Amino acid sequence: MKQFLTKRTFVVGAALASALVIGTTTSASAATVGFNKRSSSGKAEISGTYKYWQSGTAAGRALYDGSFSGATAKDRVSGDGYEAVLALKYDSFEGGAWRTVKNKVAVVNGTKSWTFKNKANVYAYACDRKVGKTKLENCQRAW
Repeated sequence: MKQFLTKRTFVVGAALASALVIGTTTSASAATVGFNKRSSSGKAEISGTYKYWQSGTAAGRALYDGSFSGATAKDRVSGDGYEAVLALKYDSFEGGAWRTVKNKVAVVNGTKSWTFKNKANVYAYACDRKVGKTKLENCQRAW
């Protein structure tokens, strides 16, 4: 009887330890952010879903991988000479160092989905841009 209880205690203890490990993994799961934002002029609107999770660390900072799904830039005032832009700002770990990327045009008057790796501080902006130009105007951060 004592041998049976010892084995049972061991099995229950192992099951509990497994549950705790699984619980830790689950709590470190991905975060999902739905977004919808207009530029300050109201001419451009962005929307979609942003998902991210911590994938490691580099140079003392957390690294994140993630995705944008159905990321849309919609021109709300057609024919005015402006287009809608979903622009990004983020920190990227490349070549052993962190660097900040600003005004990265991700979507213009359309919808896209993509994944990313080794980034931090990712933000999306709704911006206007004159057709044929590169300068972003009236940008508003989505989160």
